[in-house]
Amino acid sequence: MIGKVFNNRYQIIEKLGAGGTAVVFRAQDMLLNRMVTVKILREEYASNNEFVRRFRHEAQAVASLSHNNIVSIYDVGFEENMHYIVMEFVEGESLKEYIKRKGALKLNEACNIISQLLSGLQHAHEHGIIHRDIKPHNILLGKDGRAKVTDFGIAVGMSDVTMTYNSSSRIMGSVHYISPEQVQGKAVTEKSDIYSAGVVFYEMLTGQLPYVGETPISIAMQHVQGELTLPHQGNFNVPMAISYVVMRAMRKNPDMRYTSAREMAEAVRSAYEGCMSPEEEALFSGPSHSKKKEQQQKSKKPFPLNRVIFLTLGIVLLICVVLLASRFLNQRAEEDNDRTIVPDVVNMTQQQAEEEIREWDLVPSILLRASSDEQAGYVLSQSPSAEQEISKGRTVELVVGSGIAPLTMPDLMDATQRMAELKLNDMGLQFRILEEHSEDIPKGTVMDQYPMPNDEVRPDSTVEIVVSLGPERSPVSMPNLLGIPLEDAQATLEEYQLVLGSVNKAGSMQYPANYVIAQSIPAETQTETGSSVSLTISEGPGPAAAVSTTFSYFVPILSSKPSAERSVQATLTDSTGSHVVYNQMAPGGSTITIPMSISGPAILSITVDGAQAHTEVYD
Repeated sequence: MIGKVFNNRYQIIEKLGAGGTAVVFRAQDMLLNRMVTVKILREEYASNNEFVRRFRHEAQAVASLSHNNIVSIYDVGFEENMHYIVMEFVEGESLKEYIKRKGALKLNEACNIISQLLSGLQHAHEHGIIHRDIKPHNILLGKDGRAKVTDFGIAVGMSDVTMTYNSSSRIMGSVHYISPEQVQGKAVTEKSDIYSAGVVFYEMLTGQLPYVGETPISIAMQHVQGELTLPHQGNFNVPMAISYVVMRAMRKNPDMRYTSAREMAEAVRSAYEGCMSPEEEALFSGPSHSKKKEQQQKSKKPFPLNRVIFLTLGIVLLICVVLLASRFLNQRAEEDNDRTIVPDVVNMTQQQAEEEIREWDLVPSILLRASSDEQAGYVLSQSPSAEQEISKGRTVELVVGSGIAPLTMPDLMDATQRMAELKLNDMGLQFRILEEHSEDIPKGTVMDQYPMPNDEVRPDSTVEIVVSLGPERSPVSMPNLLGIPLEDAQATLEEYQLVLGSVNKAGSMQYPANYVIAQSIPAETQTETGSSVSLTISEGPGPAAAVSTTFSYFVPILSSKPSAERSVQATLTDSTGSHVVYNQMAPGGSTITIPMSISGPAILSITVDGAQAHTEVYD
């Protein structure tokens, strides 16, 4: 692939990486003399309509976007059975590679990157595009410090039916960063991208993922049911205000998240501004903000005062200090009275927990979450956690078990067996597969299911799907199709309930054009109805073109021992095929006669005692 030129313009220079469905290369745009990135769909997926559709959809999704934090699409094409997209080349590394190399990022750096990511997402959302696969792997960090979002391969428009299952019935998005609604197969909105952005922010702040497990399904279910350990609890350098931004972005209920990427970015800025140095503020806010502050500082000039005025002011200042100190002490006393300790209510019943929270002058807020039947009605977790000192009147969120929440049985009718298995696996359902013959439903297609579509089903139950085996087969003896026209051969196959496979062509002097000269299953062979039979038909010139010539060929048998017998074999290959025309023992020193009749061009090959002795060509 290195050195190949696409569209007489893009010359491949080096391989940058590979994913599950595509390979990415760095290339030179010879027309504009700039570096570009060329993404090529893997060859094994080039004929798969679903993968091709998603691949082209990536280009279409980003084509309408123009933003400093989104990788630009330059071109899209198809050449030599290869689908490709030409994109902006970002010299640098992915955020995932950066986190692996650096671990937890510094606070100012993490806030700067997440703000850029949210800016790009806001632009995409304003243009009706939901990314659905936000993760550090899809965020490129340029050497200029700019973060860019890429890989819109599974993006959808907000006007589409944005359910998480596509035609291949797999969870769309990466399991470590997927939103709860994507796991549950619910509608996807821009808040799904906000959730994934919250996970990315979490990983930057801690160097760890919020949820881990042994299987993708177990990780996905933690997004729905798992308790989130806040970033400041794992990294003491993370301010609590920043930690709460992550918590809100990663709410299980989309309605409780930020309403937009812009609102989340403003929350990050607000939480961070109180704890950054002037240098960090300049990095986070940009040069214009820093310059403005500098101008404001320069504009402050001391008011000229004479010594008398200084003495008037000194007395006033002393009085103010005394008054302020008194007020401060009173405020501290009042604040101490307005503070309380969060009680530990985990494992209490909902009623007990609410009463306990109110006794400490706090306000309980209930969030139901699916759980085991034994945990139903009990507090599973709380936020803020126990023993924290907070202001009175604050809200304490209590996550209460609601028991095992029923799932909605999907419609699997007419789906392929593989698609049905993927969908049930993604939902975490156990299933049993039954098979039955059907004259109408193609083999491998779901023909029945239990429970029926849209029925409620417990997550711990086992469902059944019935898959078609196709028509029931019976034994049949393969008919002889040699020497008959293709149309008659097709009719014969239908009569025997056999299926015509591929039809190839080959030259023949024996059979006229369009007559069968070979069949993949030999005649009289036992097979089954429904079997596929491939045929080879003649493309001429046929028997009329063959001219037969008869003559004798004389061959001297050389030998150092005249009396020794030698094995002589002669093979003639002409338009009628290959034939052994002589196969006898002959004494050394004798001359044998080989009578022959050839049709068209021919080759005579003679071996003596198994060794090639002579070849004669007849034009």
